[in-house]
Amino acid sequence: YWKTTTSRKKFLMALSAACFFSGIGKMYYKLLEDYKSSRGKTKTKVRSYGELSVGGPFELVDTKGNIVSTETLKGNWVLLYFGFTYCPDICPEQMELMANVTDIAQNEHGIVLVPIMITIDLERDTPEVLDEYVAEYSSKIVALRGTEQQIDDVCNLYRCYRSKGQAYDDPNDYILDHTVTQYIINPEGKTVGYFMSNRGWKTE
Repeated sequence: YWKTTTSRKKFLMALSAACFFSGIGKMYYKLLEDYKSSRGKTKTKVRSYGELSVGGPFELVDTKGNIVSTETLKGNWVLLYFGFTYCPDICPEQMELMANVTDIAQNEHGIVLVPIMITIDLERDTPEVLDEYVAEYSSKIVALRGTEQQIDDVCNLYRCYRSKGQAYDDPNDYILDHTVTQYIINPEGKTVGYFMSNRGWKTE
C-alpha cells in the first residue's frame, strides 16, 4: 500500500505533526522515532508498518441511509473511532482530536483523511442525533450506525469492548463503557495503526 518510501515518510510526518499540534506529545515522539527507524536504523520497525491483526470488512449506513463499507472507503485513508453521543467527556475529547488531526493533515500536509465515528448506542443515537453531534466538531466527520448484530460484528473485528451500564431513575440515562481507540486504515482497507487513550501510538 505504500507506493514509495517518500509517501510513507510524508504520511508519518504529517500524522505526527497533526497529533503533536492536537496536544498528544507522546504520540508525536513515538511516530518520530518510527519515522527515523524507517530510514534504516531498525528494520523491525519498518516491517511493522504493514497490516495489523485488527479490523476487517464491514458494511454500515450513514445518517442519510447511504451504505458505507470497507469497499466504498477503499482509496481513502480513514480515521475510525467507536463512541456515542451521550458520552460525557471521553468521546468529546476524541472527536476534537479526530477533527484536529484531519484538518492539520489536509491543510498543512496535503493528506486527506476520512474521519468516521461508529456509534455503539443504537437506542439513543438516531440519525438526527448523530448528524447534530458530529456537526459540532467537523462537517467532515461521517457518523455510521447499523443493526445490533452489525455493530457487534464490527466491534469484534476492531476489538472494541462495549458494555451498557445500569440506569437508575431514568431508563434512558445510562452510560456505555467502551474501548477508547482510534484506528488508521490505509487506502486498501487494512488497519495499519491505532492509538489508545493514555497509551499512545501502536503499529504492531
